[in-house]
Parts: sequence; C-alpha cells; structure tokens
Amino acid sequence: MPALIFDLGGTFLRCAVSTEKGGTQLVRKERIKNYIGGVSPPQVWDAVVNQMIRYQESVAGVVGPDDPIVLSFPGPVSRHQRVLNAPTVFGDTLDIPNPCTDLQRRMGRETYVLNDVSAAAWYLSEQTEVNRFLVITVSSGVGAKLFDRDHPDRVISDPPYAGEIGHMAGDSDSEAILCDCGGRGHVGAISSGRGIERLARRAAKVDPIAFAASACAGLGADAATLSNEDHLVPAALDGDKWALSLITNCTRPLARAVLSVTLGAGLEQVIFIGGFASALGDVYLRIMRGLLEELSQYSILARYLPGLLKLGEMGEEASLKGAAIFANRVALPELRMRLDRP
Repeated sequence: MPALIFDLGGTFLRCAVSTEKGGTQLVRKERIKNYIGGVSPPQVWDAVVNQMIRYQESVAGVVGPDDPIVLSFPGPVSRHQRVLNAPTVFGDTLDIPNPCTDLQRRMGRETYVLNDVSAAAWYLSEQTEVNRFLVITVSSGVGAKLFDRDHPDRVISDPPYAGEIGHMAGDSDSEAILCDCGGRGHVGAISSGRGIERLARRAAKVDPIAFAASACAGLGADAATLSNEDHLVPAALDGDKWALSLITNCTRPLARAVLSVTLGAGLEQVIFIGGFASALGDVYLRIMRGLLEELSQYSILARYLPGLLKLGEMGEEASLKGAAIFANRVALPELRMRLDRP
C-alpha cells in the first residue's frame, strides 16, 4: 500500500508517492502562493489543495482510492491530526482551515499531518548513528525537533510547541523585526533565511555607503532587490565581509537557542537543514560553530564542537522523504490494523 506524500513549505509544495520500503517516487516540486503576496489564508490553502488534487490525478495509476495522504506541514501539529498555525504560509492569523479534515473531505482519503521538521527528523535518523539529536531547519522560518531512539515516539512532537525555538524572543527592542506569527523579535524573524533577507535590505538602507562597497552591490543588488539566492549567499560564499557580518549577527539569536538546548538536553548532534543553511553549506557551519564558541566559552563543550554540528545530507527534500518513512512506519501500519478489524 503506497501513500500520497506532500511537503508544504513557505515557498514550495513538494509531492511524491511512497514506495514499499519507505522511499519516494514521482517527485514533483511546485511554487505556491502565500500571504506575503496579499492572498488570504483561505485562498492560499484552496490553491494548495487544488495543486494536490492535480498531482493525485497525475499518479492515479500508481495510487489506489483507499491509499492515505501524509502531509508534512510547516507549523505545530497535535497528534498528527490538528494544525495550530503556519505563520510562514498564512501569517499571524489563527483562523486557518484544518488540513487533516479538509483533505479527507475534498480528496476522500485518510490523512495524517506531521510537522515538517518532525518529518525531516524521521529521515535524518537513518543518516546518523547517534542516539539523541536535534534537527533544525533554517529556511522561510526556523524550527526544530528532537529525535531520541529511546523514546517510544522517537520524534518528540508533543506538546505541539515542542521544538518551536524559532518563536523564542531573540531581540527585546521595541523596533525589532516582526515575526510572521505576529510576535516581535523572534529567533525565526531574525535568523531564518527570510528574516536575514529582510534585515539585509534594512541594513542596506540604513548604511548605503557600506552596502555599496559590498559584493552584493557588485552583483547588482540594491536595498529593494537584494535577495539571498542572487546576492547574499553568493557574496558570503565568496568571503564578502558585509554579507558574512550580517549573516553572523542575524544567526546569533539562533546560536543562543542551540546552545541552551544542547546543554539542557545533552545533544550528541545538531543537524541543519533548509534552503538557506544548505545553500551556505560549510560556511554556515563555520558561522554557527564560531558563535557557539563565543557564547559558551566552556571547555567541556569545546571538545565536542568539531563533531556536534553537521548539515543534513538531503537538504530541502528531507521532509518529503521523512514523511514517506513516517508513512511506512507509522501511518500505513496503523491504517492496515484499522482496516483489518472486524
């Protein structure tokens, strides 16, 4: 029995069909609408569901009418059934449709929803041998999930705020940047790829002379058009001081959160995924490692830092692949048991 697998991000919808061994096939990636373009949450969700329906129709020869849906979702989820919010897609509103019940109604399939970082943790658990690790996504937002092989659920995803370190206050200034959830100065608003891009544009306006001397300006950016993909990341990879300084300063609030969880939970590894962290690669790890050394200055932790941080091998597809593993290990066995009952 396969499953329809979807990974909804702040920018893209990824679609696949699970294989018998928990892999993915027939993978497709499509850009979605989001609230930033002025589209209302119901319109965003309706457009996403229509994209899912079209994908379902395109794989009708592979997926049967009784096969379930597993959706990896960018927000806190309770018991694989109830979504609480999704600020990177819908903004700060709590008035959003329940994806689980709505997909069951509109697509006629049993539906399981799990947080996108939980899905990534399922995938990454097969890429590392450590017992307890934290996976952190740095992309449109910032999120995290703890994986512990000794815990019956493996991924610690309840209560639903578990791992939501992106919504810690990282800047208490009254003029701190707003988070997509409506809070001010949150770690995700500052340290995410989306947040760093916004703050880079703000910095370019505040100090145009320093910006004009940067590689970002040399690549054709101005304060209104500067982007991560075309300017900030290429400049940082080339060693540009302006870009590296800005990224480092923006990453510091996340580094504080990482340090606290590492020491508090006794983490053996911290694995970074998401488009922004993956695009910077080893440069991102060097920035994060330097910040942890600066913030900790703890000799015992210093011994572990060289092996503590790593990049997730699958980058942006980790959540899609993890949702397929979840389907194979949790959703499909549960559904089979339910169908076998008299």
